[in-house]
Amino acid sequence: MSQEDKRVKKTDQVAIITGASSGFGASLTRALDTWLDQDVSFWLIARDLEKLNNFASEFSRPTRVFPADLTKHEDYTAISEALVAEKPKVVLLVNNAGEGCAGRFQALDLMRHDSLCDLNVRAQLKMTSLALPYMSNESRILFTSSVAAFLPQPGFATYAASKSFILSFGRALREELREEGIGVTVTCPNPMLTPFFTEAQKQALQNSYKRLGIEDPDRSAKRTIRALKKNKALVVTGFMGKLIRFAAWLLPTGLMLRLIRFD
Repeated sequence: MSQEDKRVKKTDQVAIITGASSGFGASLTRALDTWLDQDVSFWLIARDLEKLNNFASEFSRPTRVFPADLTKHEDYTAISEALVAEKPKVVLLVNNAGEGCAGRFQALDLMRHDSLCDLNVRAQLKMTSLALPYMSNESRILFTSSVAAFLPQPGFATYAASKSFILSFGRALREELREEGIGVTVTCPNPMLTPFFTEAQKQALQNSYKRLGIEDPDRSAKRTIRALKKNKALVVTGFMGKLIRFAAWLLPTGLMLRLIRFD
């Protein structure tokens, strides 16, 4: 019997969190633990089983782990089967799993771009599709986007485009689900120096203009959960992010692109 099955009894209400065991996902999960009722189980999804089990042991609430690489179609099977078999009420879906990709488009292997799109875009759609049949009035969906969603980003072209997709998708889905009473919130933090980025990518961030907006993941998570509780459509978690959003709205895109050149 696995560790998660030994821990505590299951409940019929669940919060599903992807990319849960480290970085911003871990901060979100800890913040959610203080907000959600204790009779809501956590279903935590990430790639590394050992890290998931260690992280899950922090919580007293019912907690279940699903080791899964969400870029692989077959890794959704266990999650789908658990939903079909147990038919829980999904009170919250946190679509947080994602990865970064810094550098000129042509300088990076196509597989890097494929992997990023699989995780940052396709995984969000698949998880939303799986969870929605088990959601109802007052359920919530949270998407982790980024300040990068507000304008094209040379040197982060694929990443920024993926986050722009999530922002657009989340805002549209919110309107579609309004009559069903299901809320959708999109959070747009600035970069955080978490395991989301490789050491090389962290160095690239610190060498670029983006270093001015680096955020603390715990603070960003708390601001995100406050917005989620209020069922806000969008939250920009830091001052620099709000400034970038305003500048992207105010200034011509061509000028902004010249100002933020990666190299």
